[in-house]
Amino acid sequence: MAPRNKLMRDEIRGTATRLFGVRGIGAVTLQEIADELGVSKAALYHYFPNKEALVRAIFEDWARVGTDRISAVVVLDEPASVRLRRMIELHVLGLTRDLDLYRLGFRDEDQLPDSAREVFDKFKRDVDTAVRTVIREGVADGEFMAVDPKIAGFAAIGMCNWMFKWYRPDGEYTAEELAAMLARFALGGLLRRDPARAADPGAAVDRAALIAEMAADLQREVDTLRAAAHPPAPLPSTAQPASIAQSVSTAQPASTASPASAVPSGPPAPARSSEPRQGDQP
Repeated sequence: MAPRNKLMRDEIRGTATRLFGVRGIGAVTLQEIADELGVSKAALYHYFPNKEALVRAIFEDWARVGTDRISAVVVLDEPASVRLRRMIELHVLGLTRDLDLYRLGFRDEDQLPDSAREVFDKFKRDVDTAVRTVIREGVADGEFMAVDPKIAGFAAIGMCNWMFKWYRPDGEYTAEELAAMLARFALGGLLRRDPARAADPGAAVDRAALIAEMAADLQREVDTLRAAAHPPAPLPSTAQPASIAQSVSTAQPASTASPASAVPSGPPAPARSSEPRQGDQP
């Protein structure tokens, strides 16, 4: 395919994906896509004969890249923990990069043409199988706890896939930070607590580092919660309250009392309250 034609196909797919993501596949026509691109509808037919072919092409290209990327990690000569962490990070980064496509696949799956739904379903199966394979190998090597690889894989990938509901590019965390965070969450539920059980010493070191990272993250969360529950007391003001200042100014120190008042000349007079009593005369 000529570079110009490929560029145009990519532009059509990108524009269509964005419109589909905002309004849904069923609500967008080829004419609206053409209008958005500033070309005629006939020009679109040169690249895609109909909307179903366009939607299928969008998912085929995306699924092929994602599957190849994940599959390449499965066969690496690395411990299962290293491979699983990398797979989850790649999956999260792919999701955040192609967020509109994930929304179309998960939110509007019932609107996908049959051919596109088949592509999307195969992509999900391929990712699940790859993750399950690595978890099974980690269990067999003693690196992971004895878990059901199928359930553990669903849990690890499921928490990533659900990001299409809440992830925002302008959120508190970057895509890379979220990818590392979710990878630690997944590994935290799989890693054995005894590094000596691992078959690979290098993997044991990696597990120890991962556990240390998770512990540091948890400590930061605890510190944040404590700070929110027990905010520091405000610093005392240097100005004294009026009542205290008045009492200080009106109180007479003993050293300033007159000699006559210091030596009693007779029986002490009964103490009189400074506060007026009911019936007192002015």
